[in-house]
Amino acid sequence: MTLSACWPLEKDVTFLNHGSFGACPRAVLEAQRRLVERLEGEPVRFLSRELEGCLDAARAELGAFVGAPPDDLAFVPNATAGVNTVLRWLPLQAGDELLLTDHGYNACRNAVEAVAGRTGARVPPLFLQPQPGPRSQRWTSGRDNPGHERRHGVR
Repeated sequence: MTLSACWPLEKDVTFLNHGSFGACPRAVLEAQRRLVERLEGEPVRFLSRELEGCLDAARAELGAFVGAPPDDLAFVPNATAGVNTVLRWLPLQAGDELLLTDHGYNACRNAVEAVAGRTGARVPPLFLQPQPGPRSQRWTSGRDNPGHERRHGVR
């Protein structure tokens, strides 16, 4: 099976914006369909007794994949909600820096700028520049200062 066959996109579509507007792989849609059927089959049981176990199992699987303890992971409805949650939790002070690349999603960038404005933190320009060479080393920061200390970073 080709990679493009994993998505139910029209054959002539090359879709590059999965972060903002889907599209979901067929396997994800199938898992979602199964969960909706469980929910609709007995809503009270699913929401009151089964949902938490499903979320725990999903966090465990995700944690194994990304190398993080499941208890350190939380699901959020979207990137903007996740970034807002983290930003408002950080004990930022005047002079702290929040790092956000020029590839940032605009709603997240707006949240970073709002929190920086409220706390006095700075958001210095951080441009990613494509470089020739091996794939793992193709991108470098336009602001390269390895000895610079930072308290927090949003990437």
